[in-house]
Amino acid sequence: MHVGLIRITVLLLMAAGACRAYLSGELEPLGLRILGAFYTLGLGSSVLYLLALWRRQEAKAVLTWAQVLMDLGVVAGTVGFTGGSASPFVFLFVVVTLEAGLLLGLAHGYVFATIATALTCVNTAIHLGQVPGETTSEGLVDMVYNMLIQGFAFYLTAAISGYWNQRVTRMQLFQREILDNMNNGFLIADRNGIVSAQNRAATAILQLQEGEALDQPIQEILCVQSDSECPVLTALRTERDFTSYEFHASMKDGTVKLLGLSTSCIYDSRHRLTGIIASFADLTELDQMRAELQRQDRLAVIGELAAGLAHEIRNPVAAIHGAVDELRANIESPDLVSRLAGLAMRESEHLNSIVTNFLDFAREPNIARETFDICSLVREVVDLLRQQSRGEALRVDMHLPDEAYAVSGTRSQLKQVFVNIAVNAVEAMEGQGNLTIAVIPGASSVEVRFDDEGPGIEPDKVARIFEPFYTTKERGVGMGLAVCQRIVTAHDGIIRASSRTTGGTSMSVRLPAVQPTEE
Repeated sequence: MHVGLIRITVLLLMAAGACRAYLSGELEPLGLRILGAFYTLGLGSSVLYLLALWRRQEAKAVLTWAQVLMDLGVVAGTVGFTGGSASPFVFLFVVVTLEAGLLLGLAHGYVFATIATALTCVNTAIHLGQVPGETTSEGLVDMVYNMLIQGFAFYLTAAISGYWNQRVTRMQLFQREILDNMNNGFLIADRNGIVSAQNRAATAILQLQEGEALDQPIQEILCVQSDSECPVLTALRTERDFTSYEFHASMKDGTVKLLGLSTSCIYDSRHRLTGIIASFADLTELDQMRAELQRQDRLAVIGELAAGLAHEIRNPVAAIHGAVDELRANIESPDLVSRLAGLAMRESEHLNSIVTNFLDFAREPNIARETFDICSLVREVVDLLRQQSRGEALRVDMHLPDEAYAVSGTRSQLKQVFVNIAVNAVEAMEGQGNLTIAVIPGASSVEVRFDDEGPGIEPDKVARIFEPFYTTKERGVGMGLAVCQRIVTAHDGIIRASSRTTGGTSMSVRLPAVQPTEE
């Protein structure tokens, strides 16, 4: 593109020089008319060359040959009509040779260097024939010296330009080989979404012919199954890249594939968007395997939950059965009846707690979203703990930021999570020690952290505390933290546990913060 613009500029300068020579009497009217025709043809071919580059990003070899030959003819005519070997435009043969070497290659550069040298010799011979007085030995030596210098300049220019053409060509072939041997599909499009390159993997994944995607709108190549916008066009419009974005694309044969897409916008030196690289992979088989693994995982989880539930229910049922059996044999002892009835009541309540917690875990949390200040919720939890622990050797510290931080979710469910974590911490410390609850704001999230001074969690048990029915308490059900994790996950948050270096346990709940614009 830049070569075409430079060519047009040089042609305009040559036309201006020819007009100046005509006005000064150095150029005949016939010569001006012939040069005018040359310049018109040269400008026309340059415009066609630019249009071809604009449409295809790469000109065909035939068009490049025609353009370079036209430039050579224009330069030869200009030199011939403006003084031959003494013309100020002789240096333009160097420009044409440079153009031929860069665009066509080393061998073609030498061909045009040879033609330029021959034309220089012809112009010199014509000049000698027209001015016989300069055929002295000294004049001949000067002319031959000039021809040798000019010829050397032509061939040196051909060598340098051809060398750089070879380096660029090898780099392009190397890049092409890399792209063609990658498993991911690659499409390169301009800022308007017109595809300019595709690799073999893209051809295979999208079921295309070789080069079929070239010059086509990318939304017609990556056909999104739904009515939504093609993600590549979205990336071009917003200038924001996608990373591992999954979407379903329709193929020509009517099938649908799941593609994982990543984009990379291309910018020029002025940070102006010039194009985009779209890399994608076929995730259809992977998605099927993922769905099968999820199905198997669900079955495994159901089996583990059923085994855990059966184990937890067996003990209270056995206790109730034993109490009822003892009652039947000793119905006349009021004290024993009272003690056994109390045992049956406690075990039935324990059994009801097990079933209730299991149902809470199995049931999808029903979130009625509202926006509220997380700091105010923490204050409620701290006040509740302080009232319950009044008179005990327990201290509850609270560290809150000066500003309010809003989150979105069900306030009562998150309060249940915080109370559950705090109660577990108090029980771990056996009702004495310091419990610190802090709200730590982040860039896009808010963390609520609970630090206690209890015995801590053994490293091999940290990963298990959120499992259903896992507990270290004698009378614990082991569903509290599992339910907490399910609630936090439904709120798009994360709950983690870790042992503190100073002793005790640190539990943190990280929730997405609501930005002011979202409020």
